[in-house]
Amino acid sequence: MKGRIAGINEKSNKMIILTEHGYTFGIGNVEYMQLDHVITGELRSSGTEILTNMTSGDDFVLDIEAYDCSKEIALTLLNAE
Repeated sequence: MKGRIAGINEKSNKMIILTEHGYTFGIGNVEYMQLDHVITGELRSSGTEILTNMTSGDDFVLDIEAYDCSKEIALTLLNAE
C-alpha cells in the first residue's frame, strides 16, 4: 500500500500518513521525515511495521496505533500530549 506523510509531530515522534482508505497514525523516528514523502508498506496494520520512504529510499520502523482514520481523528491523535 502507498501513502504520503500528511502530518508530523517531531516533539512526540508521531506521524500521520494519508492512504486511499483514510489516515494511518503511528509513532516512530520522524527525524528525517518530511511532509508529502511517499511511504509504502503495510499501512493497515496494528503493531510494528517496517515501511519504506520511497522519496528518500530509506526503510524505517513505525508503531501503527490506528488506521483508516478520518482527518479529524488523525489530527487529534497527532497533536495529543
